[in-house]
Amino acid sequence: MKMKSKIIVSTITLVMFGVAGVALLFNNSSKDRFETSQNNDASISSMIETYTKGKNDVKLTIGVLKSDKTNYKVFGADSKELEPVEYEYEIGSISKTFTAAMLCKAIADGQINLDDSISKYLPLDTDTFCPTIKSLATHTSGYGEYPFDSSTLSKEELEMIDSKFYEKRLNIYQGISREEMLDMIKSHVLKDKAYGWEYSNFGIAVLGTVLSEIYDTSFKLLAEDFIKNDLGLTETRLGNGTGNLSNYWTWNDDDTYFAAGGMVSTVTDLLKYGRIHLNDSPGYLALSHRTYQAFENDGFSMGLGWIIDPETGYLWHNGGTSSYKSFLGIDKEHKTAVVILSNYPSKDDEKDEDALDILGYALLDSLSNSDSDVFNVLE
Repeated sequence: MKMKSKIIVSTITLVMFGVAGVALLFNNSSKDRFETSQNNDASISSMIETYTKGKNDVKLTIGVLKSDKTNYKVFGADSKELEPVEYEYEIGSISKTFTAAMLCKAIADGQINLDDSISKYLPLDTDTFCPTIKSLATHTSGYGEYPFDSSTLSKEELEMIDSKFYEKRLNIYQGISREEMLDMIKSHVLKDKAYGWEYSNFGIAVLGTVLSEIYDTSFKLLAEDFIKNDLGLTETRLGNGTGNLSNYWTWNDDDTYFAAGGMVSTVTDLLKYGRIHLNDSPGYLALSHRTYQAFENDGFSMGLGWIIDPETGYLWHNGGTSSYKSFLGIDKEHKTAVVILSNYPSKDDEKDEDALDILGYALLDSLSNSDSDVFNVLE
């Protein structure tokens, strides 16, 4: 059995959009960290019970895959097991791994090079310093959370965004088209230097814009075709405000931020997606699993779109919108994957901020045990 990873990542937590990079959850401090084991021997069932306690409307779906066998369960308030309905969840920043997969296809097609400047693909001033494709995919572009960077906003603007995001459940990323994205890129001039790691929804949205430019179509149409025809997934799509739960974000068809966190999926489709990555099929997906940036002092590395735990080898990402939270973890060595989906965001209960990540790691650790299988690990 693999030793438990001591550190996943700092309290940036990589939760998608919460709040829009206003540094409420996206805190770049390397001081505050959490341990996946939390220095206790909490069982999987007790973690589920703690997370669901008192959440009257919660639909917590947990799926596991091992040796090509899958299982999933749905839990309601106080860990009551519910009927195994295939609920449709916003998956937030897990969408970034799909955008990275599309990038890998473009690389395989000979359409793009990781070391190229974005100015090669976008109508930008070639005399102005621009980030590379690789830096966008590894959050080292220097963009940060522009245009929602807290340093550029007043206290009143921050409070307004917070209110819209969590209280009104509004999609503050809706309405940023290709043209507006290009204007934003041009107005945000970077210095000609190497930048450190800083989580950037904006950077991934720029990457999506580059891919759209290469294939001369909208990101929405490009992604939907890729998901259906290249990945063979039938229940994963771009968000449109509908689904069998509630409080979904609405989007415009030409929104660029789809690339950073606009997808909706189900537990079964995400388990299929996990299997696709485990099998490196299509083969170009293996490009996203390599280490492109290592942050030894921070305890993690970056693939293309994926966070890599150097201690365990786990590939993982989480996500969050103003009404949903998610986790996807993959252990290629033991051919296992874990999917966790919840219709409760972190802001509703701050102690839940890291709960699904910790649970996801615990499940991956448990599945790596040769005696564990998908039919008992959720007991």
